[in-house]
Amino acid sequence: MSNTAAPVTYDQIENSIEEGFKMAADQSGVDVDNRDFTTTQDAFWTYLQLAAAMTQDAASDTEATYTRAQVSIALNRAVDDMADHLHGGCADDIDNFAVNAAMTLLDSPNASFEDIVTECYGEEADEVARWLTNAA
Repeated sequence: MSNTAAPVTYDQIENSIEEGFKMAADQSGVDVDNRDFTTTQDAFWTYLQLAAAMTQDAASDTEATYTRAQVSIALNRAVDDMADHLHGGCADDIDNFAVNAAMTLLDSPNASFEDIVTECYGEEADEVARWLTNAA
């Protein structure tokens, strides 16, 4: 599913982040507006903007695009920082699933929970759903 060469737009990223965190919330039973998620997403957008500022031409008339690597680095850094501040240094299964879901949805916007579980975990969907519920 991964396409590392194609640039992605802000809208594509926004959709994948929103849907990835929503899917993690739905599967775990937590509120999508919980502190962990909002803190992580705020940090993510900051880190992504910093990465873009360092690599993109400010005078460009075209819509800014990002690499999948920039998105992945910013999102993982945001989760790690959130975990350091809110969980004593360890991201939980819900946070990790949100990252995997967002990144998979960036490549395959119509991916289902089952698709993401197969792509990222190689487990049965019911098993990963249990992990998420137990982490809530």
